[in-house]
Amino acid sequence: MGILRARAYPTQLFFNLADHTYVECGSGGRAWGCWGGKTGGRMLREGEGSTRRADAIAGYKERGGITCYLVNGVCHQAANRVLFPAAITVAGARGYSLSSLAFGVYGRPRGPLGRCSAPFDQHPGVTGDLDECLQGPREDYQEPGDEEEAEGEQAPPDCEDDDYMAQVRALYQDRFQRALDDEADAYGFQMEHFALFVQHKERITQLSLQRAEREGLFAARSDFEQNRIDAERAFAATRDALAFVAAFDALTLQLQDDLAETLSEENYRYLLDLSPEERIVLADPDIVAVAYDLDLAGPAAT
Repeated sequence: MGILRARAYPTQLFFNLADHTYVECGSGGRAWGCWGGKTGGRMLREGEGSTRRADAIAGYKERGGITCYLVNGVCHQAANRVLFPAAITVAGARGYSLSSLAFGVYGRPRGPLGRCSAPFDQHPGVTGDLDECLQGPREDYQEPGDEEEAEGEQAPPDCEDDDYMAQVRALYQDRFQRALDDEADAYGFQMEHFALFVQHKERITQLSLQRAEREGLFAARSDFEQNRIDAERAFAATRDALAFVAAFDALTLQLQDDLAETLSEENYRYLLDLSPEERIVLADPDIVAVAYDLDLAGPAAT
């Protein structure tokens, strides 16, 4: 059985961005970019799994079936799909809890109006390992270091919560499939996944929600989902990618503001693994430029 590694690196140009994540195999002979770069990252963790199956899940674009960036997910969800054969995730990457809250572990099924369908083909019949993953490393390969330790007490990663991951897998087998064809059920899928996410955080951290906090938390998450759908509908009508990305970033920041107002400081930290004063966005400008064929260095970006 081969080895799959989850890796992450910070986006250097902007201090308020989530980490980029990607996957490599144990030999270092193959890596999957998951919408972005695939070198230079620190190792988050590794696990045993078929590298041939991971490659099939990744697909020729190495995006794991995350069809539309910022609609179905970001690099975190693409990497988690590729890591599926090893039953690990990119938990520990900066911004991962926020992206899980927004997109789920393995991504959103679709956007509005039937666009951006993102089936999660797990290729259960594919086994074995790629030749590159059984041979020597590629030229740009860097030896893995120890898993990075977060400052202070660190909760176990989501992939070690067996109950949560079993529930997530069941959700992606059942409701996710229905949501691919039903916009209303796509909303329901996101809210059901969010409920599992909150239960997971309550199980592995000291998150303890008062009734008003819980009600405010779910209201904020529902508002975010409805507003995101509206932004995606506007994008489908106008095809203005810059406006869509700006709207998504604004909604992400507003969600964090709403949660900071709703939750105690301790509960905010437990839920998002961020301080209440921090604000981050999930849209990586370099990936946005590729995903939407934009020149972000030009006049439109100023």
